[in-house]
Amino acid sequence: MNDILRDNLVSTFLDYLEQELSSIYDVRESQQTIQWLFHDLKNWNRADLIMNKSARLSESEILTLHFNLKRLKLGEPIQYVVGKVDFFGLQLRVNPSVLIPRPETEELVKLIITENNLPDTSILDIGTGSGCIPIALKKLRPQWKVCALDVSVNTLNTAEQNARLNDVSIQFEKCDILHSYPHHGPFDIIVSNPPYVLDSDKSEMTDQVLNHEPHQALFVPDNDPFLFYRRILEIMPEVLKPEGKVYFEIHESKGKEMKQLLEKFPVKNIHLHQDMQGKDRMLSIQYNPN
Repeated sequence: MNDILRDNLVSTFLDYLEQELSSIYDVRESQQTIQWLFHDLKNWNRADLIMNKSARLSESEILTLHFNLKRLKLGEPIQYVVGKVDFFGLQLRVNPSVLIPRPETEELVKLIITENNLPDTSILDIGTGSGCIPIALKKLRPQWKVCALDVSVNTLNTAEQNARLNDVSIQFEKCDILHSYPHHGPFDIIVSNPPYVLDSDKSEMTDQVLNHEPHQALFVPDNDPFLFYRRILEIMPEVLKPEGKVYFEIHESKGKEMKQLLEKFPVKNIHLHQDMQGKDRMLSIQYNPN
């Protein structure tokens, strides 16, 4: 072990971690990552970290930091290293079987909550991943009935664990939406953040994403970029109530094309919604069977 670390001081390890992480992160990302590591290790926030620089770490804590640093230097996302992430004020467990929730998806949850207030609302989340969307919705609207689908058993296990962790009751169901759909509807709202990144765009993705996050949750064939959106719209008459709503998270550059796709389906009140960066990242529609 590096001689400079023999004093076991927090301040020494802060300097060491910053130096080691500088090869893969910029200064801001390094500092944020270090805060993640110490929050996971000691449950310290940023202020605690500053106040405890003269504290000493135990041998087991030092080993944990070295092990986690090794994983980070191999390109593993910090969220997988510590095994958790904050989403809409909730703590969720994450692992390579689920996509790491993004801030844009928090904005999708906020949009749904803002636009819908009726207590007897039923929600279907398609492609739930970590369960972030249905868990946040159920936490914020406890009276809602929420169902969530995913094709992967491992993914559903993680989502169910997150529901228990956050003390919410959600009906999870294994379902390959491309070949089936739930028959216990219809629902008031469908929400989905499906795969929408083209296979040809892999070269533009970071190694962190490509090497660690589940491709099944990210990519679609170049020749069928709207595969999941189209399928959801096709089954909409079977799973959604008349006048029911659909909320999609979309690729920031595909808003216009999504609107063109919607022209083929019985929908109305089509709205593109921008995220905090002013990008088209959400789309809402209403089923219009007449």
